[in-house]
Amino acid sequence: MNKKKTWPIAWLLAAWLLLPKPCLQAEHSVSERTIAMGNVIGCSVSTLARGLIQGKVHGLKDAARLLAYGAASGYGFYHAKKQAAAGHALAGLLLTNLSASVVDNISSGEGPLSYLGFPLPLFCLRVATPLARRPGALLNFAFSPRDLINLLQALGKSDRVMLRDGLLAFEANHPLQWNVRGWTYGIYPTVVKGKPGSVFRHETVHVLQGLQLIALSPEPFLKGHRRREGSMKIASFCGFRLHSLALANDLVLTLLLPHEKNWKEVEARSLVVPE
Repeated sequence: MNKKKTWPIAWLLAAWLLLPKPCLQAEHSVSERTIAMGNVIGCSVSTLARGLIQGKVHGLKDAARLLAYGAASGYGFYHAKKQAAAGHALAGLLLTNLSASVVDNISSGEGPLSYLGFPLPLFCLRVATPLARRPGALLNFAFSPRDLINLLQALGKSDRVMLRDGLLAFEANHPLQWNVRGWTYGIYPTVVKGKPGSVFRHETVHVLQGLQLIALSPEPFLKGHRRREGSMKIASFCGFRLHSLALANDLVLTLLLPHEKNWKEVEARSLVVPE
């Protein structure tokens, strides 16, 4: 498939993904079936869009492969968020990382399980598995400027830092505004002190949504992991992650919809039973 011809298609697909979805705007809660369908279809299309933008689609076979793995990952993201909503944050985080790794790999021209990704503060770590083809390094690090900004925001609007269920979490003595019990910047959840456990579960769903969007974001400033010659290194710096789709999604939702009607909030409220 001609790369010049794929760019307009890719940007149209990406634009469609950023538009608010009518099925998630009608009410402040939706059925789990609707959420599952949204994740499967949205991830399928956006995985194809990322592959097109990164020049990894050369025919219908490649397109079908991206759509299929994207759909499977979308179903994985849905179940991960269900796990987190039920109070199993660590299980949800691990399943999210697996689903995100498949999207990241397949849209970058690698096998679905060639690398396993793990989000760290400021960095994304991708570990080469035995299935990786000619990996340049075992440990592959990429820096995220957006993650640095999110971390500084979380630190500036909280009073305590803790490790909670596999997440770097924060606690605040006072809400940002009246009736706000928690908030999340990127992958950093904050809960107001003394609030029930459902608030942390709600914010954890937002963290997993953020990881989902990061995986679906095209990354033009990352170099490939394969080595051309020599032996495999222990560690390598692979460039910068912009989180372009995650950033664009946040900007579009902020401009077009009130907080309680954007898809992230609707999805989290629908999955988490309040206390």
